[in-house]
Amino acid sequence: MSDDFVERLHEFVRKVTESGDVWGLEHEEGWALAPSADDETVSVMPFWSDEAAAEVCATDEWSNYRPSPIPLDDFLDDWLPGMAEDGYRVGVGWDVDLVGPELDPIDLQADLEDALDRQIDDGDL
Repeated sequence: MSDDFVERLHEFVRKVTESGDVWGLEHEEGWALAPSADDETVSVMPFWSDEAAAEVCATDEWSNYRPSPIPLDDFLDDWLPGMAEDGYRVGVGWDVDLVGPELDPIDLQADLEDALDRQIDDGDL
């Protein structure tokens, strides 16, 4: 993973563990998906750390999608394990060109849980 992607991942983890929400793009037929940059047979579900960043990506084929928040607890307990079961990857902090880090959902879950544990240890929660 490039240094830029590592920084985006760290920023995503920091912001969502502070805010308690993850943002995706949703419309009446479901959530935004894109083919993986590494393997077009694999689908990636992108997420952002705030509404504005998600809104920027609601263009072109996603112009009918709107930012929608997901509580971090639900994301950790339901979304990420479900995505892993379904064979999806998770995108975090994608830019307007829909480029950004892609991870195994279980790896992101571990990163988020580690960050939350650190916040508890530091007395931030």
